[in-house]
Amino acid sequence: MSNNYNWRDPLSLEQVIQHYGKWSAMSIYLGNGQYTLMPPQVDYRLRRLTQIVADLISKPLNQIRVLDLACLEGHYGLEFAHHGAEVVGIEIREASLAKAQFAKYHLQLNNFSLYQDDVRNLSKEKYGTFDVVICSGILYHLDTPDVFQFVKNIYEVCNHIVVFDTFISLSDRVAAEFEGKTYWGLKRTEYSKEATEEDKKRHLWGSIDNFNSFWLTQPSLCNLMINSGFTSFYECHVPAWSSNLIDRKTYVAIKGKAVKLLSSPVTDQTSHLQIPEHQPMNCHSVQKQHSLLFKLVKQTFPQPIKNVIKFTLRALGLMKLEGTPKYLKEYFKKKKNRM
Repeated sequence: MSNNYNWRDPLSLEQVIQHYGKWSAMSIYLGNGQYTLMPPQVDYRLRRLTQIVADLISKPLNQIRVLDLACLEGHYGLEFAHHGAEVVGIEIREASLAKAQFAKYHLQLNNFSLYQDDVRNLSKEKYGTFDVVICSGILYHLDTPDVFQFVKNIYEVCNHIVVFDTFISLSDRVAAEFEGKTYWGLKRTEYSKEATEEDKKRHLWGSIDNFNSFWLTQPSLCNLMINSGFTSFYECHVPAWSSNLIDRKTYVAIKGKAVKLLSSPVTDQTSHLQIPEHQPMNCHSVQKQHSLLFKLVKQTFPQPIKNVIKFTLRALGLMKLEGTPKYLKEYFKKKKNRM
């Protein structure tokens, strides 16, 4: 297993900042009114991730094992360790790991183990299995095919739930193949070609070596989850957080057992649908905004004339084919005759 990160001679907060710089994001309470970032900052994502796990996990928090991937300064792992969980944090950059280790030591959270490793090395053989995996802020820093294999590795070590907090692509600009499936998204530049290894190491919020990353579209991300073996996948809206970025999402993947459908063998034997990239934006007819001309025709024209107009529009492909089930037509006809 990669290095279990511990100091023989723990540093003070001032020494950590002097050696490794200020905390980049995570405002962790150290006691006596002191935070790692001052003034203290509200972390809405921390609330969201913690509440998701508390709501969905089937055991008390002090009985679960949690993995925090690319844990940065360790705030999420520290939170679960505070609740009594056994926590493993993996982080490749020494500067971030040193800050996480400082907080762990200061808060005396011996149930939080830190490892300096590349998350792409994740496997059951190295780290065991976990009730909960936190994958926040790392998926969109990986390129193909690593991003696909990474999700498969997460599935391997996960016993129950994975929380993904990630950016998604809003357009299907680039296609990528993996294990016979096609996924869509965009390529993002992480570093210029002139960037050195030291440049990459100093950039705490970026990839560790790849120059580009691949952002999946939401349909492709959903398909990747089901193709990797997860049984269901959800988006979280509440607890809310203050970001107004429409391309930053929080999802929950469940590693469950596929339920056998007893009342519909034909459905049980049908494989999962793959979500298309461009789904038609259909809605109930009551939601549609119609023009004044449409409303005038609907209210004033006799039904035979409206039927002729509908037939013509459908023949020209300007109106959808009739989709009302026959039994509903008969129901409405009988109801009308009784009036």
